[in-house]
Amino acid sequence: MLVLELKVPPFPLLATVGHTLWPPGIVHARRQFDVFDIIICVSGTLYMEENGIQYEIKKGMVLVLEPGKMHRGYRPTDTNTEVYWIHFEYPLLSKPVLVDKNNWQQPLLNRTDQDTEAPPGMVDIPKFTGIDLRTVVPLLKEMIKVHSILSAYRSYELQILFGRFLIEIQSSMKKSSPQARSLFLGEKVASYLADCLEDPFDSVQMENDLHYHFDYLARCLKQYSGMSPLQYRHRLQIERAKQLLANSELPLIQVGEQCGFRDNNYFTRLFKRQTSFTPGEYRKRYQVFRVD
Repeated sequence: MLVLELKVPPFPLLATVGHTLWPPGIVHARRQFDVFDIIICVSGTLYMEENGIQYEIKKGMVLVLEPGKMHRGYRPTDTNTEVYWIHFEYPLLSKPVLVDKNNWQQPLLNRTDQDTEAPPGMVDIPKFTGIDLRTVVPLLKEMIKVHSILSAYRSYELQILFGRFLIEIQSSMKKSSPQARSLFLGEKVASYLADCLEDPFDSVQMENDLHYHFDYLARCLKQYSGMSPLQYRHRLQIERAKQLLANSELPLIQVGEQCGFRDNNYFTRLFKRQTSFTPGEYRKRYQVFRVD
């Protein structure tokens, strides 16, 4: 599926949002923008062309028109056609990449609770696809309402709603992809592992709790995160240990136990392998308080 891949920050910013109902016989004007134009069709069909490529935007479909490209209607509407549109801007220095995407792997980022810079992110916006109107239309209506009484403070509220809208259409795109089932299970396995960090790793118990064979669950997590269940668990364990070391005075052995390690020597070796510090060295360097 073709998607516009936006690295964030910087974040896409909404310029305006609108809504109209076109009767039969209407042809969209010919024009060229310096911003992105998202068109969402709620009923009927809108016939649009962008740089010679034609699109039939039917009910429940979204098309993103790109800045600098000429677009126009190539055929009149046949029936009453209801559409929403959103114009948004994105810095030219961070021009999004149009890619043919077939996976949405989500590897864990390196982070701590002492970070002072925003972590890098990614937003995928489908070029042309179907969406779930049941979740998107209420957001669009709320955006229209806020936009109609816009003030400096409500402008920020509108940007938050726009962010939620982008998350919803991204979610719809993933749900309709051939990998939807494995992505769903991969996310489920990741959540399961996060909830069971203090318990011993047990592949049989995971099978029983999630009702799938362990090998299949492992493949789904690999596709989702790029890691095996044990690798993913170790990563989460070390992240939890880093938080406890920096924000508590728990003895090192107890820190390891609360992160699911019954063997303190193994905890120390794994912690140093992933952070280059022993737990004690990490605490001396990053503990956020001291007791006099």
